[in-house]
Amino acid sequence: MRRSTAVAGALAAGMTILFTGPAASAAPTATDTLYVPDDFAPAFRAVLGTGHYEVEGTGLRVTTLTSADKVAEYVATNTPLDEAGDPTLDYVATSGAAPGYQLVIDLDGDGDRDGILVGEPTVPGYGENWWLASGTTEGKALAPHDSGGIFNTAWYGTLDEWRASAPQADVLAFGFSLGRGPVGDGVIESMSFAGTTYTFAQHVRVPSKQACKNGGWATSTDPVFRNQGECVSSFAKAAER
Repeated sequence: MRRSTAVAGALAAGMTILFTGPAASAAPTATDTLYVPDDFAPAFRAVLGTGHYEVEGTGLRVTTLTSADKVAEYVATNTPLDEAGDPTLDYVATSGAAPGYQLVIDLDGDGDRDGILVGEPTVPGYGENWWLASGTTEGKALAPHDSGGIFNTAWYGTLDEWRASAPQADVLAFGFSLGRGPVGDGVIESMSFAGTTYTFAQHVRVPSKQACKNGGWATSTDPVFRNQGECVSSFAKAAER
């Protein structure tokens, strides 16, 4: 994926990767947590070379060190593009390029993937346009524009233009990608999609029945226990299997 690093200096102070449009939904009003890596869809994952990520506070630090690296993760969904709202990445860069927002898309509504809509507003000239990567013939035929522009493919448009040209489109997964090519490091503080803003965490799992005591049961997020007894019992049941 071609990216410009001309905005690296501005990114160092942090920015929100934001797309807007008159037909898009209102700003996100709900919040939720993505547990890493459990909530990412393995079928769409692309973590290559020395590219890597880790939870940092409630954010996700994403790093690529060489042009051969890539970090791309997605959350599976089944959401009409009309209901996707204004997808955003609240990203604070330490150095280099910023990740792009990506929507794995079924443009003709037949249930099959037609490519990935890529939003990279930090790239000079891209603005609110989303370009179609790895597009099928059917997907390309529905593109609002099929020539011109300065994008990585000829098939592009704003999200509102995609909504108008492909009213039956469904988002199969939403996520982010940094690489191959661009080198960067920074923290995705949050990611918004379809009216919900997501932050990041790792599950806390109690390692033993002894750890259930002294309030340990209440720290568990997978599973969530109602009390200490339920926590202790879970280990007894596991031993019986």
